[in-house]
Amino acid sequence: MFNHPIPVYVINLKHRTERKEYILQEFKNKKEFDVQIIEACSHDIGPIGLWNSIKKVITIAQNRSADFIVVCEDDHQFTDDYSSEKLFNAIADAKKLNADVLSGGVSWFTGTIQCTEHVYWMEMFSGTQFLIIFRNFFETMLNAGFNAGDDADYKICSLTDRRFFICPFISVQKEFGYSDATAKNNVEGRVEALFKKSCTTIDAIKDISEFYHNTLSLKEEVDLCEIGSYRIPTYIINLPERTERRKHIEEQFRGKNEFDVSIIQACRHEVGAVGLWLSIRKVIEAAIVNDDDVIIICEDDHEFTENYSKEILIRNIIEAHGQHVDYMSGGSGKFGLALPVSENRVWTNFCFSTQFIIIFKKFFQSILNEPFDDSVIGDKKLSEMTVNKMLFCPFISQQKDFGYSDVTPMHNENAGMLNFLFAKSTHRINQIHNAYIMLFKK
Repeated sequence: MFNHPIPVYVINLKHRTERKEYILQEFKNKKEFDVQIIEACSHDIGPIGLWNSIKKVITIAQNRSADFIVVCEDDHQFTDDYSSEKLFNAIADAKKLNADVLSGGVSWFTGTIQCTEHVYWMEMFSGTQFLIIFRNFFETMLNAGFNAGDDADYKICSLTDRRFFICPFISVQKEFGYSDATAKNNVEGRVEALFKKSCTTIDAIKDISEFYHNTLSLKEEVDLCEIGSYRIPTYIINLPERTERRKHIEEQFRGKNEFDVSIIQACRHEVGAVGLWLSIRKVIEAAIVNDDDVIIICEDDHEFTENYSKEILIRNIIEAHGQHVDYMSGGSGKFGLALPVSENRVWTNFCFSTQFIIIFKKFFQSILNEPFDDSVIGDKKLSEMTVNKMLFCPFISQQKDFGYSDVTPMHNENAGMLNFLFAKSTHRINQIHNAYIMLFKK
């Protein structure tokens, strides 16, 4: 596919002769590569040495005409999935996506989007043992600052949203039992375990993607003309003495006729989180009596974001129902791995916060049947109960900080923590949403 061998620059500390011998053997007989060993830049702080070494490589590569290069650490190891054809096809796909960076394999990642058969977008990642860097990104990397506490992989994430990896991985890190760049990797077996977990996560993501892709064809169609007629049973949990919260939440729903609002007196318990769980159970019991098909449970600190609209809410409830979802969150102060399943929804392995959650009828009895004790935490409990959960993307709900919490003592002890958590999560979910738009809404 390519007329010339791919320029590969292997970073190696001069005294690491065993690594140099190993990496040259790894590339032996692979004529698709033009391999050059580059003496690594030494530094007391390993990550700075690695970053300076990468910049050294890019400076050298600027004088060559190649559209891209491979920057390779001396612990890179080809997997059984490697072939020159797979690599060439992935690079061709990445070029069409205007990629800045394409990784051969990552030891950890968060949000991801499948773009082509073998190329995935990634939100955050770790692992720089085999990076394909495109020429259009050279100057950005050369001009970037790098300080103590920074890491090369996280720095790259901060510099571009056009970052991708090849799947299945064609590269992992060989376990040498020590690391010159990452102190945490000096624990024997850690690197191998990280890549193994990352590969397992990829396999799970493929299954999840296939499931939701198949259910998309089964989802109910949304009649935009009928959206105005929808009224969703909405149960708001409030302690009677919290009049300022009640006033706030009533204002949030004022004029929004898509919600059929009921105020539910919160259950009291000496442990606030238990009181919340009992309140959620109380709402579910009421929903069963009322024969509700889907409900919204809302805490009195919920606040709509600028992303909220009736159409987005109704459309996504109907589509999620067609995908057999158990519950959805309107916004979360913390969430884990994220996989977009539509423009406004991501699947996630966990999400916290219960200020605005949508629960479908098929999940009602599961909640009532779930054992619990005084250690129960509602958002954590719901998240652990089902794999079939989703999160709005971008958030349509956030928590208003009243300066205290009846449920989470930690928020009382750490002023501003709630706003910090939601700001961080909002930044993450917006990155994922923007990437989805960038890739699929051209």
